Amino acid sequence: MKILILSNYYPPYYIGGYELACFDTVEYLKNAGHDVYVLTGDYKECSQNFQRVYRKLKYIDYSNPSFLDKFKIEEFNYNITKDVISKINPDLVYIWSLRLVSLAPLWAVEETKVKKVFEIGDFWMKGFLSNSFMSKIKRSIKQVIPFFKSVEVKIDPIISVSNWMKEEMKELYGSQQIFQIPNGTKITKEKVEKNSVMMRYMFCGRLDYSKGLDLAIKALSNLKDKKVQDFQFHIYGDGDKTYIKRCKQMIKILNLEDEVFFHGKCDNLEKEYKKNHVLLMPTRMREPFGLVLIEAMNYGVVCLATNDYGPAEIIDDKKNGLLFSALSVDDLTSKILLIHNNWNLLQKYREDAYIKVANKFDINIVKKEVENVLLNIARV
Repeated sequence: MKILILSNYYPPYYIGGYELACFDTVEYLKNAGHDVYVLTGDYKECSQNFQRVYRKLKYIDYSNPSFLDKFKIEEFNYNITKDVISKINPDLVYIWSLRLVSLAPLWAVEETKVKKVFEIGDFWMKGFLSNSFMSKIKRSIKQVIPFFKSVEVKIDPIISVSNWMKEEMKELYGSQQIFQIPNGTKITKEKVEKNSVMMRYMFCGRLDYSKGLDLAIKALSNLKDKKVQDFQFHIYGDGDKTYIKRCKQMIKILNLEDEVFFHGKCDNLEKEYKKNHVLLMPTRMREPFGLVLIEAMNYGVVCLATNDYGPAEIIDDKKNGLLFSALSVDDLTSKILLIHNNWNLLQKYREDAYIKVANKFDINIVKKEVENVLLNIARV
């Protein structure tokens, strides 16, 4: 099968788990014998082994929008998508996030009538397909103006990474043909041993307010207030510079400078997972899934995450990890105290977490399900 992937970013350039999951999917489909192409944004040109990556789509600067610039970029992205479709003649277009590159690539897909499927790992379409009265009027006008390429789009069929997103896609966008398939991770066969001398907590991901790093810092400060000082907190990621500065100031004020370490963005977390005991995920956002959770669980890291949305579909509370009330520093603190230096309980959670990931989130299992969905849609 010949497949064209559409995505706003594609590794080695990525924002988070969404783009990494896209890369994993492409690699699986290639290894399964499919002819796979990627059309993505021109964030940076690069040389890489996979030569069928077209980094051509342009981004719209929504922070300082100009009607003329927006129109030109939409027209460019529409035309380049049509050109690529004409060149490779795919059996199926597999659409990931189009955030910042506009709906124009999707207009081209609709016009060429090639079969399509969406991977829904966040609500990127929210900015383009608002259900407000004025937004609907604007879309209707654009569809009848001759020099606009805009056409009506339907977000269907879709592959949803979580059940809660599946239900919301039905409600907000009228999606009907929905396949709920989670993200996956490569299962390690080795037994990961953990040093039990010093408890090491970790945080992985984008550093901004929505991810809640400051909540974790406050909870660990509570530990010190309770005379618990035998721990380290390792932070992997980058993001909002202002927010990072604020967190560092907080660490200084709370006298945590000897316990907290910033490591910056880490493209290969495997060795870091092996060194740490507990992952803290105090996200404020409606987390679509939580790829970092299943990666950590695979390497024997016990996960503490908010009890909503994606994390609540991954972790079975008090069986293979712990869930705490969203935004509650006190509840997060109490859950940390429950497992701090409790090596027997940690080992039990680690073993159960590995079994859960191996049985439900093995990348070979979930990507085989994805492949079957793509094949069935292409045959219809």
